[in-house]
Amino acid sequence: MLSVLKKAIAQKKVVSVFFHGEGGHRLLEPFLVGTTDNGIEALRSFQVGGFSNTFKTYGWKLFRVDCISSIEITDADFSPSRPDYTPDDPVIRNVICRC
Repeated sequence: MLSVLKKAIAQKKVVSVFFHGEGGHRLLEPFLVGTTDNGIEALRSFQVGGFSNTFKTYGWKLFRVDCISSIEITDADFSPSRPDYTPDDPVIRNVICRC
C-alpha cells in the first residue's frame, strides 16, 4: 500500500481506496504519508468523494495505512496547493512522502 501511496503523491493522482469493514470506496487526494509518534503509518488526504462513516464525503481526513484493504491510482490529477494543507502535519511526525 505504501508504494502505491508514494507513487500517487509523487504523480499528484487521486486514489480510490477501500478500508477494511467499510461500505464503499473513497476518492482521496493523498498529500502526506508517514508515521505517528506511536509508529503507526498514517495518510493525510483530502476526500473528494465516495463513502464516509460520518457522511462527510468532502474534506481533510487522517487514515491508518494498515486499514486499507485495496487501493488504485486513478487518472484524475489534483493540485498540491489545496487550502488548509499543512505540510508539517502535527500528527505525522516522521514523513515518508509528501506533496
